[in-house]
Amino acid sequence: VDSISVRDDGRGMPVDRHPELDVPGVALILTRLHAGGKFGTGTYRFSGGLHGVGVSVVNALSQRLEVEILREGRRWTLACEHGEIVEPLADAGPAPGRRTGTYVRFWPAASYFDSPRIAPARLRHALKAKAVLCPGLTVTLTEEREQRVEQWCYQGGLPAYLAERLGEVEAVPVPAFAGSERGEAGAVEYALCWLPGGDEPVAESYVNLIPTPLGGTHVNGLRTGLVEALREFCEVRGLLPRNLRLAPEDVFDRLAYVLAVQLHEPQFAGQTKERLASREAAAQVAGQVKDAFALYLLQHTAEGEAIAALAIERAQSRQRAARKVARKRVTAGPALPGKLADCVTTDPRRAELFLVEETRPAAVPGRRATGSSRRSCRCGARS
Repeated sequence: VDSISVRDDGRGMPVDRHPELDVPGVALILTRLHAGGKFGTGTYRFSGGLHGVGVSVVNALSQRLEVEILREGRRWTLACEHGEIVEPLADAGPAPGRRTGTYVRFWPAASYFDSPRIAPARLRHALKAKAVLCPGLTVTLTEEREQRVEQWCYQGGLPAYLAERLGEVEAVPVPAFAGSERGEAGAVEYALCWLPGGDEPVAESYVNLIPTPLGGTHVNGLRTGLVEALREFCEVRGLLPRNLRLAPEDVFDRLAYVLAVQLHEPQFAGQTKERLASREAAAQVAGQVKDAFALYLLQHTAEGEAIAALAIERAQSRQRAARKVARKRVTAGPALPGKLADCVTTDPRRAELFLVEETRPAAVPGRRATGSSRRSCRCGARS
């Protein structure tokens, strides 16, 4: 069975006894739901939400879990099996050097999973994202089976990460438009650019270091801020053709972005936290992005006009497609006879026009005529 081990150089999990429950802090963290330190107001500035079931669930679903803690000059050990403590917290002597931190290793219980094998690709992406979102933090992944070591440290934050992901792909602008703002309500950081060549864009969003692959209100706020700022720029510069209005999809269609927000009490659409549902995030992100992007466009008019041209081209394509659909609905009439078919091509060299005349039977003497002859014109494909 595969195992995963995690080592950090922090202060180390608490080993002192809980004043009310009279158990070591690390034992409480590993075996009790909702016992995370993030429930306090002074421990973390931002946390991943208020579920508090992370490591305790990992412990419950593990065949075995081992912990080693280096704290205040001492080395402590503890072990669990299937969620129950089998080796209580013990003082294993002095810590080597002046090191501090926590080492956790666990073996998933095969009976709970379709496969106990670890997926390296997903783990690699998650660890890399942590390095991206914490500039200066060094994250190392060691795959013992493959004898491979990877390390990530992004001093440049989101812009450096986005540039690495895009590689040599043509982008506008270069370097990417990026911004960061912190306040009492939280923080917003982003890097984005447009891809004229139609390449597959990068679309990643995070909340308090948690990936949100299904987006949510923070991504909606990003879209709103960009659209409003670009609309204003186009109006000021007189770039929009007559009777054309930019829609959100025109601006967001070719956008590559990485968005990270920090919120005090994030609300997610489900336990898996794949979509943010906090309403205040939309207005917060939209306001900050709009102001920053509007200023950028005024200071970089060449890049702004290139971005506007991409959005206008997309809007015109959308408008032409809508007219085609409307024209087809107008010209569509009753079904043609079986030997004919509706024309689906726009090339006149591949189509043929059929004139069909329909006449009424001659009127019977003594009876009033019920109608007159009728002519219709339909276009059908040549057989």
